Amino acid sequence: MKRTRTSIRILGIGLVAIATAVLASPLLADTRFGVRTGVYTEESAGFLGGEVVTSLSPSWYFNPNLEVALNGDRDVLTVNGDVHYDFFHDRPYWVWAGAGPAYIHREEGDTNDLGVNLLGGIGWKTRSKVSPYVQGKVTVSNNDEAVLAVGMRF
Repeated sequence: MKRTRTSIRILGIGLVAIATAVLASPLLADTRFGVRTGVYTEESAGFLGGEVVTSLSPSWYFNPNLEVALNGDRDVLTVNGDVHYDFFHDRPYWVWAGAGPAYIHREEGDTNDLGVNLLGGIGWKTRSKVSPYVQGKVTVSNNDEAVLAVGMRF
């Protein structure tokens, strides 16, 4: 029962963080939403996630996101406040690198941790507003984690 309450509380915190970013987004010009999936390599677990990408300047973006990796009693939930820099604006793709804080909750042992994400990715520009991408991320924390993701931004 304690594990369920903790998970619900953490999920609530993540949803509030993303909702705050969404509600603040009309104040900022260029905002997109996305979904992602992939694998947490250390946990050997697949994950699902959602994100908001908001332009801070022509090259800088705020990318808060939430990821849930499911692996039985080793589930992991992360709430991330990533910022990234986009390179090559005149090409048919984006390449980015960034970093940001991470809040990590692990069901195994019911532990919470703080970390720092280091990330990089490539996304493809399309004629529609849908942009597929691939991203790699390393979370430096008490339990370092490598994450490989594929996603779509709308």
